[in-house]
Amino acid sequence: MASASRNWPGDQGFKVKFLINIPLKVDSVDQAQRRCGYLLDEIIKGLREQDRTYEFVNDRKVLQDVAVIFGMNGKHTPELVQILQELATFRYSCKVNFAIITYTWGSGGTIAQEATDTPFQDIREHLKNSPATRNLVEALRGNDPRSLIYFSFVDSDTIEFNFIYSEYIQIVREEWEKDKIPPTVMSTGYEFLPGDKRHIASWLDRTVRTAVAEVYPLFVYYPEPNFCVLVRDTLNTIEESFIDRRRGNIMESPVLISRVKTRANFKAVFSDRNPIIIDAPKRFGLSGKGLVTGQSTLSGMTLAQGANCNKVLTHKHTMRGIAGKDRGFIIRLFNCKSDREFNEMSKENPYNMNGEEATMLVNAIKEARECKNFIYEFEKKLPKD
Repeated sequence: MASASRNWPGDQGFKVKFLINIPLKVDSVDQAQRRCGYLLDEIIKGLREQDRTYEFVNDRKVLQDVAVIFGMNGKHTPELVQILQELATFRYSCKVNFAIITYTWGSGGTIAQEATDTPFQDIREHLKNSPATRNLVEALRGNDPRSLIYFSFVDSDTIEFNFIYSEYIQIVREEWEKDKIPPTVMSTGYEFLPGDKRHIASWLDRTVRTAVAEVYPLFVYYPEPNFCVLVRDTLNTIEESFIDRRRGNIMESPVLISRVKTRANFKAVFSDRNPIIIDAPKRFGLSGKGLVTGQSTLSGMTLAQGANCNKVLTHKHTMRGIAGKDRGFIIRLFNCKSDREFNEMSKENPYNMNGEEATMLVNAIKEARECKNFIYEFEKKLPKD
């Protein structure tokens, strides 16, 4: 963690730097090279002009405070192994220092040899722990041990970086000015491209998440397409693991955060600043008059899943964590028809936080419910086509 001896800002202060972790599923040499090149060209747009500083590395002018590690991977086949061997030596002229590692999964693979479905946890874990990743961290830190280095986890379907790294620098600055403690975990979420029929739904989802996070930042899911985790001082990777078989092979972000939150001086921030812009997955259908996607916090089930995905709630009576069957209270409270019903039902709160009644949970659900009610009331007043 950061020490209180750091100063911000100024020439004698410390800098915020980012190692961007991007797993990339490989179908062909051409597909992987084109996608890699696109992302490398776009990453510079994650920083506003005033936040871009450069240095020369091997006679190349590159960003000083940003580097990228690609984890090119796929299900093991002899054909894919040959493709990855060719990709391992891929070079691209850009203003970002980057490295590539290649690996396969499944029978005969480098990792997760028992996997038959995509092992998302293992893919991210292998990438963050690789020697190439550690080398990039050491290069970013250089001779300045005061630097704050964040792993930025993003997906390969990113379309626009939308100045998110300038936004993160500002978030760190504001948090440091409050109490001299930088965020350990932070996210500005994601949205789909304006013009996509699902854009409004993604914006509304992020609006509700932000409102909930203002009550308590770990009541929301920090999305894998865009979240940052601080690397501890003197280390060259994040030592906490993405892998928890009890959660299958998904939910990489909450698996990691539920472990990172045990650090001293832990702080999480989910901000309404610029989000990353990603391609809308085909599985993201629309419901609720076109305002809700499958992972929207406007859904009671998604809200309930997010409320304890980072393992902050326990039962009052059993003092154990909550499971899927226990989310009914959150869903019912969120869907209350009247404020009176909400106030009465909130008295039945079965959850604790840190040994005390989880009153913040009720407050967070109240914020989410008020957002939902406002959105649907506003929608009713819109002119019909």
